[in-house]
Amino acid sequence: MKLHTPRFRILIFFLMTLIPVLLPLFMIQGTLSYTEWKFPFQQLYLALFAVIIITQNPELPISKTKDEENQKKNKGFLYKVTFFICVFAALTVISFTMQKLGNLIVKKSSVDFLRPSDPKAFAFCSLNFLLSAFYEESIYRFFLPEALLFLTSEVQDQKMMNINCEIIACTLFALGHVYLGVLSVINAAIAYIILRICYKKTGSLVPGIAAHFLYNLSQLFFI
Repeated sequence: MKLHTPRFRILIFFLMTLIPVLLPLFMIQGTLSYTEWKFPFQQLYLALFAVIIITQNPELPISKTKDEENQKKNKGFLYKVTFFICVFAALTVISFTMQKLGNLIVKKSSVDFLRPSDPKAFAFCSLNFLLSAFYEESIYRFFLPEALLFLTSEVQDQKMMNINCEIIACTLFALGHVYLGVLSVINAAIAYIILRICYKKTGSLVPGIAAHFLYNLSQLFFI
């Protein structure tokens, strides 16, 4: 692979991206704590990192479709809103089911969670969720799978390789929730599939980010 080629640059960015992606694997279950809400500097840094990753890889367009008909459909506002509503509903139902199942297995949540008690705390909490949703959708639903697909585009058995690329990206996202327990890993894997389909069908990250953000915010009332 030659230096300074698009493939080499994407490979470098892919390896750089794996660093923050793999960090949650080293966290200990039960150590996550939301006992106070401050300005989310860490989430801001990750979101800025995602912006750099996206903007510096023009070979991986945010929006791409197979034909003109799909392209026109994917640009429709109502089409994206419909996907947003369906994705949010699916994420909520799956999360509720996992929480109920978790209550039957363990008595105490592995997350020390405090609801924001004033407007300032709620604003920081909302910003935290928004930046996290942007980062995760940009990296996990767009960059990681699309970069893998691009880097392996010359493999002979492309169909099987595409499946493997999706499995790898899904596994990385799911294992990023391992410190929350097995059920959270399963929930994250299912969420990845739903949000990835949303991106592929709409050709945009916006519906997934909106659904992801609203889903996170709704957990304030369920956890």
